[in-house]
Amino acid sequence: MFIGIVGCIGVGKSKLTEALAKRLGYRAYYEPVKENPYLDDFYGDAKRWSFAMQIFMLTQRFKQHLAIQELQKKNISVVQDQIIFGDVIYGQLTHDFGFMDDRDYTNYRSHFETLRPLLHLPDVIIHLDTTVDQALSRIKQRGRTSERAISRDYLAALSKLFTTWTDSVIDKTNVLRLDWNTYQPVNEVVKIIEQRLEIQLPLPVAVPASA
Repeated sequence: MFIGIVGCIGVGKSKLTEALAKRLGYRAYYEPVKENPYLDDFYGDAKRWSFAMQIFMLTQRFKQHLAIQELQKKNISVVQDQIIFGDVIYGQLTHDFGFMDDRDYTNYRSHFETLRPLLHLPDVIIHLDTTVDQALSRIKQRGRTSERAISRDYLAALSKLFTTWTDSVIDKTNVLRLDWNTYQPVNEVVKIIEQRLEIQLPLPVAVPASA
């Protein structure tokens, strides 16, 4: 099974990814934040660095997505913190806010459309939804210097785009929209997935200690 977690910046995707992977014994894939050489530059000068940053993120997530699809062929299940389809939403927002010009955005979208035929939607998409105030509070709590300049308007627009996108794929895969203003216990999330899919998810298999 492939579970993809999407949502606004600071909503708590990484925490749920880690908790679900541990609870279910799945492999976890995380957003390549620390590996991103353009992130600080982007937040410092978005117009200059937007295209380079978005292409980097698209490339990294494409590599992750192909690796996950190969694992699926081996019946190895995965939870991913933000999916490649979510990355395209960030690209659109960057363009909408005027940080990426029309030429670069057309080029970026062309790259994605070339990759799209190779991509399958996750079996389950979990959309974590919060208020903008809650997202701002969590961003402040985690204290990333590069995120200090993120505006309320940017987060509101991002949240709206994620809602629009998940609505657009609700007939193509299993979409779970969770109110994440208060963190829910991982076992409750597992129950929701089981009820929606009408299956029972396995407990992780214990690995014997080496002799």
